Amino acid sequence: MIVIRIFRMKKIFSYISMLIILVIQTGFTQTANHGSLRGSIVNQANKEPLIGANVIILGTTMGAMSDLQGRFFIPRIPAGQYKVRATLMGYKSAEKDVTIVHQQETSLQFELKETVLEMPELIVTAGKKAQSFQDVPNSVSLVTSREIERRNRVYLDEVLEYTPGLNVMEGDVNIRGSSGFSLGAGSRVLLLVDGIPMMPGDSGDIKWDIIPLSQIDRVEIIKGAGSALYGSYALGGVINVISKEPSEMPITDVKLSAGVYDEPYYPEWKWTDRILHFNQADITHSRKWKNVGWLISAGRKTSTGYQQNGEFTNWSLLGRTDIQLSPQKKLIVQSNYSTGEYGEIFQWRNQNDVYQMPVTSVGDWVNSSKFSFNTLYRQLVNSKFTFKLRGSYFYNYWKHHYHDNDDYSGAKKLGFEFQSDYIVNPVHSLTFGIESIYDITNSAMFGDHNGTTLAAFVQDEIRLSTMITTTLGFRYDYHHLDTGAEDNQFNPKLGIAVKPSLLTTIRSSVGRGFRSPTMAEMFTQTTTSGFKIVPNPELKAEKAWSYEIGVNQILSENMLFDIAAFHNDYENFIEPERDEQNTVMFVNSPRARIRGIELSLQSTWWKKRILAGINYTYLDPKYISKDKTFWWRLRQLSGEKNPKTSFATPLAYRPQHLVTCAFSVQFGPIEAGVDYRYISRLDSVKVFPDDDRVSQNIVDARIGYHLKRISVSANANNVLNYNYTQVERNMAPMRHYVLTVSTKF
Repeated sequence: MIVIRIFRMKKIFSYISMLIILVIQTGFTQTANHGSLRGSIVNQANKEPLIGANVIILGTTMGAMSDLQGRFFIPRIPAGQYKVRATLMGYKSAEKDVTIVHQQETSLQFELKETVLEMPELIVTAGKKAQSFQDVPNSVSLVTSREIERRNRVYLDEVLEYTPGLNVMEGDVNIRGSSGFSLGAGSRVLLLVDGIPMMPGDSGDIKWDIIPLSQIDRVEIIKGAGSALYGSYALGGVINVISKEPSEMPITDVKLSAGVYDEPYYPEWKWTDRILHFNQADITHSRKWKNVGWLISAGRKTSTGYQQNGEFTNWSLLGRTDIQLSPQKKLIVQSNYSTGEYGEIFQWRNQNDVYQMPVTSVGDWVNSSKFSFNTLYRQLVNSKFTFKLRGSYFYNYWKHHYHDNDDYSGAKKLGFEFQSDYIVNPVHSLTFGIESIYDITNSAMFGDHNGTTLAAFVQDEIRLSTMITTTLGFRYDYHHLDTGAEDNQFNPKLGIAVKPSLLTTIRSSVGRGFRSPTMAEMFTQTTTSGFKIVPNPELKAEKAWSYEIGVNQILSENMLFDIAAFHNDYENFIEPERDEQNTVMFVNSPRARIRGIELSLQSTWWKKRILAGINYTYLDPKYISKDKTFWWRLRQLSGEKNPKTSFATPLAYRPQHLVTCAFSVQFGPIEAGVDYRYISRLDSVKVFPDDDRVSQNIVDARIGYHLKRISVSANANNVLNYNYTQVERNMAPMRHYVLTVSTKF
């Protein structure tokens, strides 16, 4: 059986390799007659240059971005007639016809009109390439660097909680209820940094402290199964962090933040007379010299915590170098390092001492270090064909210093990917490639193991008309562990986007996803804080079918409405189960179903001085009986026997209702805003199911004063000092205040 599967994998790789060779050969045989395009992009109203606008030659893979003076340059364009599009968020896109003449430079100028509504023009995550937002068949959310600055949080997961359909359970991010709470072992949401997976090979969860917020340009969030392009972990969705590029001119950014925690809501909960506080310092320098751009950033975060054992110290360092080897070739090298010591918190001492830990746990802490080194080489072979080579290395180490164990783990992940983008004709494009990942884990908790993943993927995008764009793709993954366990998955997807008018976009998609069990889920063997966790090496891969239909509607020049209905069927759902003796094991649960509706309304008034938005998500997450799925009916017709077990209990750690509201107003250099977040009471939990549970009602407020080179802001989080928990017996932060000063020179 293993030999047959390896043969199938090799056969698929050979087909992809033949396609790559054929496309490359076709590219090199194209005409050698070339010209160039040079131009500028300005604001239509005041003629000021627009920085960071995207310029794309439609029907090709060629493009550029405007610099600090709004200028752009595209070399070596095959002679002929083209349509060129310029896009920038917050401006109406524009298109112009242009004729490229052999050995001549053509000039072109765009004047973009500012729009009231800010909609993203290009998305790079949904199809592993730049796509128009309105051509993407999945629901997409975007978090900009401006939003990150406004909310002024420590880690990215705290910012993402205001994204439609997304909530966080003690660091476990949920897109439409996909992940629940997994004790830090496995995530159904894939985290990418500039398209490269950033998930450790042992636990498979997201390490938020590896991502410095100051270096994020934007975050793209793709909802629904993404395994057809990204493989395992993308079962519930994908979060892609797009990093800032080196600046054209030398720039130094300095940011200093300090904050204090208020008194607990009940005086008897006060556990110390110390002033509980936290602070953060970041400094970044960026510049370009000739064809080389570089950026370096360092940061430090410290806190006493608001709970006993809550103190931490974290240091981070980031470096990036962009080398323009030629007009057609670019090399990007980026490295991140993060190290810290963190007090460990499992549960409160009792309901009268919710900010104190059990006596035996006081002093428990963990030290951890993370290091990543990523490279990207991109080459434009010709106007129709571009390829990328990605190499990555991610190392994650941690060690417990607990009263009852001293477990440790070191995990190395090495990755390589080859991706090609080929324009067959102006309305037809292909994206295809191969990927390999090798994981090595040396751990007292998980044992010593290694695993290999090989994959090949293809996506075909065809514009059937000016109104209809279809996407068809698949990915084949082969996964092998040193224990002999293996798995192979074929994950297809089909999507369609229809634009019946300039104001309306209808999208629909269906796709299959999977997630291989992590080493933590299969091999964990430890005892901590009264819980004994035992291994289950027989775990099977999770599988899911994801369905969605949605409508994006511009109601007026001031209002944008989006609605989506989704349905996800899961099989072999991996969840932790606890017995009466506090023994925990990860098991494959019966079938599960998560369905729901997502609504979003965004508006802006008074020439963008007032911004308001409200998002609502309804979730229906349940275990279901076999006879309630389409696939059960199909098996029945084919004569295959189906189990008759029936369940209707809610999935644990998934709220039924999510509401977020945001309001901000800006007048001159002064900006103020209020955010509200509601998460309904959890219908089901697993660790302490008999404990009382409440909904979450969180109000955050902010005010800022922004000048050209300096900004001062003040934030008050959890203004109402509301008491709540995300998971049992772990009280969330009380009201706290943050003062931030940032300068740029």
